[in-house]
Amino acid sequence: MTETAPAPARLPDVPAPIVGSGGIRRRVQLPPGGTIDPFALAGHDRILMADAGRFLVGVGAAVTITLPGGLGDSVDVERALAALAELDCDDLLPSGTSTLRAVLAFGAFPFDRTTPAALVVPATLYCQEADGTEWATVMDGPDETPQQLRERLVATAAAHPVGPPDPPGTRVIPRIDDAAFEGAVASAVAAIHRGELTKVVLARRIDVTLDQAPDLGALLRRWRSLEPSSTLFSLPTSDGQFLGASPELLVERIGRQVRSRPLAGTTDRFPGTSSQLPPELLKSEKDAEEHRLVVDAIREILAPWCAELSVPERPELVHLHNLTHLGTNINGRLEADGRRPMPSALHLAALLHPTPAVGGVPRSAALDLIAQLEEGPRGPYAGPVGYLDGSGDGRFVVGIRAMALTGRIATLSAGVGVVSGSHPESERHEADLKFMAVFDALAPGTPFDSSGRTCSTA
Repeated sequence: MTETAPAPARLPDVPAPIVGSGGIRRRVQLPPGGTIDPFALAGHDRILMADAGRFLVGVGAAVTITLPGGLGDSVDVERALAALAELDCDDLLPSGTSTLRAVLAFGAFPFDRTTPAALVVPATLYCQEADGTEWATVMDGPDETPQQLRERLVATAAAHPVGPPDPPGTRVIPRIDDAAFEGAVASAVAAIHRGELTKVVLARRIDVTLDQAPDLGALLRRWRSLEPSSTLFSLPTSDGQFLGASPELLVERIGRQVRSRPLAGTTDRFPGTSSQLPPELLKSEKDAEEHRLVVDAIREILAPWCAELSVPERPELVHLHNLTHLGTNINGRLEADGRRPMPSALHLAALLHPTPAVGGVPRSAALDLIAQLEEGPRGPYAGPVGYLDGSGDGRFVVGIRAMALTGRIATLSAGVGVVSGSHPESERHEADLKFMAVFDALAPGTPFDSSGRTCSTA
């Protein structure tokens, strides 16, 4: 049976710990002028999220809302939302210009639900909408006209121009060798056959040493072109700059509408083709079981909060540049009555994370096995990544197809879903495909070998 997290507590009278304070606070539409390159504006250590043609870039930190007990502490989650709701600004944006609120807080939460976490409200938030409209929210900055604000953002971007796309030379160093990873998968399969759990997701990590620090703007731009349908993100964390292109939506809440799109079940796309998708993935019993466990868990968690919940009977094929996944679009309408408060996107993320797509079934047994078989904490890998506003609306993706970058060292992680029908060698091959999805953005055209035998200089 799938485990569910407890319903969120209500402690609106206890503020969250907040670091920072605001000066001038307003949101304005930016007038025409010099070009603002969002990749350059994001620099090497700022916030960037891009999805469906919209770019969000955060510069500086006006307010940091901490969650000392992590995402698994319902009191901290409630306090964080209450603290964010208290933040306001003069919203001078013309009505109907954007569906987003003026004040957004961003976070890349650790996979471990008990690890301390934080949400950051940028000092300046720049938004480029899909239709080209640009606006900015200033939460801590000078009193300037919209034209002066644009000029400041243009100058900030110009200070970090996106360099040439030439990839640096690389050396792959696995944290554990191929045989050890296959052994971990075999141990997980044995535990499943003993009836200790039904599914567990095991992650493997590799370190990629570069001969020079990559140009982050060029890397992100290249990644965007590789995976245009994924959510591109880059956020500073204690593990380094965490960046990736996630194809998996954990949860989105807009008013009463809630949406999730879990992915589970993976194969490589047919090499050398431009349109053919592998229909055999839909016929795979192993992948079908893996996917069903994820969908059932999300249905069980969301259903008590929803007046309506639509879950398709069959998954779809979700195509990425080198992978195809099984995916299911889950849509619901949250209940809004006086019996209990409507959960925010952060509450829902806390309830859902980790889904069986990155954890396992039952959740507690899977997390225990992950701690035993993996070579250390995952950090932000496979944790929720996204943003939230004070009304509770927000969007969080799963932090997969990602890397943590510190100087010349990039740490890549890839997870595989292990069920009763899993084979260690096949799971290692799947992990390599997921590594390649990230490595292709980091060092395009460079041969990849997870064993560490390959050393290539561009």
